[in-house]
Amino acid sequence: MISARNPEAGFTLVELLVALAIFALISVAGVMLLRSGSETQIAVKGRLEELSRSNRLYNSIEADLAQVIARPVRDTSGLPVPAFTQGGATVPDALFGFVRTGWSNFDEAPRAGLQRVTYVLQDGKLKRLSWPMLDGASPVDAAVILDDVKSVQMRFRDERGEWRSDWSAIDPDALPRAVELRLTLAAKAEQRMLFLVGSQARPKPREDDEGAAG
Repeated sequence: MISARNPEAGFTLVELLVALAIFALISVAGVMLLRSGSETQIAVKGRLEELSRSNRLYNSIEADLAQVIARPVRDTSGLPVPAFTQGGATVPDALFGFVRTGWSNFDEAPRAGLQRVTYVLQDGKLKRLSWPMLDGASPVDAAVILDDVKSVQMRFRDERGEWRSDWSAIDPDALPRAVELRLTLAAKAEQRMLFLVGSQARPKPREDDEGAAG
């Protein structure tokens, strides 16, 4: 006859080892689950920040280019500047520049509702420059729109519907119909953005419309 176990005898060594092994497995699983959740949260946060930066950039350029008008200006030396420019002929490191309408004047300052704007790429930062006056003034504001920019490639769609890699219009009032930007950020894939220029009653260029680069 097998006698009943004494309740005061405690656990055997084997039982303790089994219990410790089970506890260790549960602890490891808990740590891995917590780490996985934390890494996922960090990745999602980073992705949301990237989308926020891209949306901010797109919205800024779209709002500017949608209100572009054919208004040539003059630089600080009094030399004429075409209505739409590409490159750093008048502004160092400039990508493209123009004059836009709709410059809000909440303080009722003595100025026009037009604003000269130029986007520049300096030290990996995409910036938006603006001028207090259209003619003869220097830029006073440089807002950083995007960081860690490795390169920017541009194309312009002319009145014939053809894509060109340069914008050297003979007519100082000439405006491109659309602008294409290809941005490459550090350790990121290239981003392609299309913008309609001015208040033109034309359909926005399609994503699959590559056209012929000049």
